[in-house]
Amino acid sequence: MTIRPVDLQTILPKTTEVSKVQSILKENSDAQNSILATGFQEQLQASRQKVNKRSKSENVKIEKDRNKSKQDDENKKHSKKQNRKKLQPNKKHINHIDVKV
Repeated sequence: MTIRPVDLQTILPKTTEVSKVQSILKENSDAQNSILATGFQEQLQASRQKVNKRSKSENVKIEKDRNKSKQDDENKKHSKKQNRKKLQPNKKHINHIDVKV
């Protein structure tokens, strides 16, 4: 590609303008990259803290559930004993047959 003298006269003054625009674009892209990196680091830190908070609360819930299940088991055993006591006298009356000859 050959450049004629007439083209060279119009190209040279525009090179400074183009170089200024290119440097501004490069600075803007560098600034945007640093802003994005900072935002990403903040999001990462926030997500790490959220995960830690969740695990602590889940452990508390699990312990509460365990305590509830223990109490439920004890209540079931107690209710079964009461039901057996109630059923035993009834069984005696059901199994007893009075016959007259």
